[in-house]
Formats: sequence, C-alpha cells, structure tokens
Amino acid sequence: MTTDNLKLWNAVERTDPKYTKKAKIGGMSITAVAPQYQIKNATEQFGSYGVTWGFKNVEFDFSLVESLKLIVFKGTFFCPDGECMISNSCKVFMDRDCKMVDADFAKKLETDALTKVLSKMGFNADIFMGRYDDTKYVNEMKREFAPKEMSKAEAIKLLTEATDETTLRLAWKQISTESIAKDGDIKGLAKARSEEFTTK
Repeated sequence: MTTDNLKLWNAVERTDPKYTKKAKIGGMSITAVAPQYQIKNATEQFGSYGVTWGFKNVEFDFSLVESLKLIVFKGTFFCPDGECMISNSCKVFMDRDCKMVDADFAKKLETDALTKVLSKMGFNADIFMGRYDDTKYVNEMKREFAPKEMSKAEAIKLLTEATDETTLRLAWKQISTESIAKDGDIKGLAKARSEEFTTK
C-alpha cells in the first residue's frame, strides 16, 4: 500500500496572485500572501476554523521583553490529521526608541504563526520556494486563476431558468459582464424572454 504524502501539498501549493503583494521585511523585499486567503484555503481542506483546525493551548511569553524587547507566542496547531507545537516572536515596540508599544502584537503573532505552520504543510509553497520571484511563473498563475468566461450554454441556462422579470434582469446583469452578451442568439433569447413576461 502506497501513501501519497504530497496530496495536500499539491492541492494547496499554488497561489492566486490576486491575494499577494510585495512587502519589505527587515530590508528584504518579499511576496506576502493575504492571511484571510490562507484561512479560506485551509477551511476548504480541513473544515471550520476553531472547530476542526486552528490553535489551542496558546500562551504569550513576556520573559524576553526586558532583555530583548520580544514577546513570544507558543501554541499547539491542530488539524484533522494531527497537531504540532509552534512558536513565534515579535518586537514589543514599533519604534527604535522603544516608546510606541505595538497594540496589535497578539494578532500579528498568531497570524504570522499560522502562515508559518501552513507553509510547512505546503500552503502557498510556490511563494516560499521563491517561484514568485519569476515573472513568467507569476503570469502563468494569473492565467490559471483568471475568472473563466461564461459559456453560451451557461448563458442560455440562466435565461431559460428565469421565472419572472426580476430573475431575468438578474440573469442578464450577470451575462452582461461577459463577452457572450454580444452573441446574437443570446441577445435574441433575452429579448424573447423579456417579451414573454411583459405580455403576460
């Protein structure tokens, strides 16, 4: 019996460029991924956050605040297939003079810890493996994640399933944003359905 150990990794490694942005961390330029996008992808794989996956036994260690100005996050990440310990740290202060306390430290620590643990499972691996430094790869991802054009069959289905003027208007509103809206058959069907409702 063989086990596909890369099944999850292969399912979640590619990243939609729409949810990325360039950022500077410690003088280095990186590609950052939107945390909410990661949470959505993890929810798709594992279920609801806090129910079937997330953090438990979370602690904030302040013992290094005085010496290193650091707060340490410790917790256990769990998901349907197991759990692991995770730790992370961040600076207490936002300025060099150590006068401005970062009020969002807890949220930042947990979010960053989540990104780190998900990356170990393969989520958005293309970013962490440096593939987003390659413009050709990013353009390939843009094409892969581009919204799919509505087909003629889909447009016809929307129009024929309309039960009154309101649902027909909603159907046409959806179709009108697509190139298929210029098709003569689609225009004709939309007009015929409209006349059907107005003559009743």
